Amino acid sequence: MINNNFFYTDEMYSPRQIPGMAYIRLFHAAPGAPEVDIYANGRQVAKRLAYGQFTDYISLATGTYTIEAFPVGLKDNPVLRITLPIESKVYTLALIGILPRIGVLPIVDEFVPSSPGRANIRFANLSPNAPSLNLALSTGLNLFTDVSYTEVSDYTPIRPGNYHLIVTPVRSNTIVTDVPRVRILPNRNLTVYVLGLYGQQPSSLEVYIPMDGSSYLRDY
Repeated sequence: MINNNFFYTDEMYSPRQIPGMAYIRLFHAAPGAPEVDIYANGRQVAKRLAYGQFTDYISLATGTYTIEAFPVGLKDNPVLRITLPIESKVYTLALIGILPRIGVLPIVDEFVPSSPGRANIRFANLSPNAPSLNLALSTGLNLFTDVSYTEVSDYTPIRPGNYHLIVTPVRSNTIVTDVPRVRILPNRNLTVYVLGLYGQQPSSLEVYIPMDGSSYLRDY
């Protein structure tokens, strides 16, 4: 089945193509979807990408790409096919949603200079059935509030150190997932991704905290 649903609108992008190169990585964040091989204009850019996995960043010429995802070994029947403009930026392309409606959320890994001795973090809600979520410290201090599905917050500076992070629904103190040992180093841009299905017992929500490529990819 070909799925032409995706998570951006034409108004979010300029039709002007910027000369140069882009850097992209793929992130499989669609719960219940199989391992996939992913192609961009017929070129394989990810092999056997499983739920919860990231690829390394790869370089692509800027332009318009047809992105297709196939269950491993089944090249005839994509579970996803979209057309996506790629500009001269650093991206995480997240596969999100629930079959048969899965799509791609392009997340720009923006370069935000960090203050001396600080890191930058932001929060992304990729759980397709979750309400708006808060990210807080175990001490009760909210870092981000009311982040809805497909929303990615702005970066905020944070001191390096060891943290215990918790995720709660808006207007609730119920902890739906937590990460007790998060070590944050200086001079990094980090995104805290929440993915999985909300409301299950035990909770299937998970947290992933990769370093964004904008921390070290500057030639764009």
